[in-house]
Amino acid sequence: QTWIKSIGHGDAEQLYKSIQDTRIIAPPTDCLVPIGPKALLAGLLKEVYAEFFAASTRPPTVYRGNPFQIEAAIAFGGDLARDESTRVLRFANRVPLLYQQSSCSSFKSVIDTSWKNYGMSQPRGSLPVGPLVVFIHMVSVWVPFTSESKEAIADYDEIRKEMKLALQDCGRKLGTYLRRRKRMAREAERRSAFERYIGEISRSCGAITGSDVDKLYKALRKQARRRTEEADAMLDDEGRVIDDGGRLAS
Repeated sequence: QTWIKSIGHGDAEQLYKSIQDTRIIAPPTDCLVPIGPKALLAGLLKEVYAEFFAASTRPPTVYRGNPFQIEAAIAFGGDLARDESTRVLRFANRVPLLYQQSSCSSFKSVIDTSWKNYGMSQPRGSLPVGPLVVFIHMVSVWVPFTSESKEAIADYDEIRKEMKLALQDCGRKLGTYLRRRKRMAREAERRSAFERYIGEISRSCGAITGSDVDKLYKALRKQARRRTEEADAMLDDEGRVIDDGGRLAS
């Protein structure tokens, strides 16, 4: 109840420090209704012909007293163009944002994410290049648009951070999938090299030891397949290994 004109510099410093040390109760976040990872994946699977999908929903948080929540999903490979920049799909409260892409926090968060860590090619300060589609959705009671036209989300630090964390979560899943696919290709190359010389080795060993060449050939072929069995692995559209019975392997 002190008059502002009577507050000196020392009082203002003490007041500022007290405000910083005071813990304010966060607003309720049960009013937010996100799309959810399953619905995100189902939507991308319906519209995008890709080979790998991943989605992430961040826990609710607050910016300037307003609760909000960020969701992200990606689609990779398939029929997507491999020599073009990534396509970014921006949504706010389930409404697509079609214009002013470069001014949107969603677009900037995609550029800020280091996609090279997840096996993608990315020029400095640009979108990653490759068969990738990125979906970002912000749900909030008050979306901070850059203008009255509601075409782009304002660039707040809290919002950009949550978007980047959601994208990094999807990127880690993509990186795991790409590394697994490379291992499968490498094992297939090893098997091909083994099988190229198994016939000659079998005949040579048979000539030296007198063993059955056909039996030795089958044994070596079986050993080659056992040591490169990862080349036969089947992956689902989320990059998980499927066993012979059609179930997800542990």
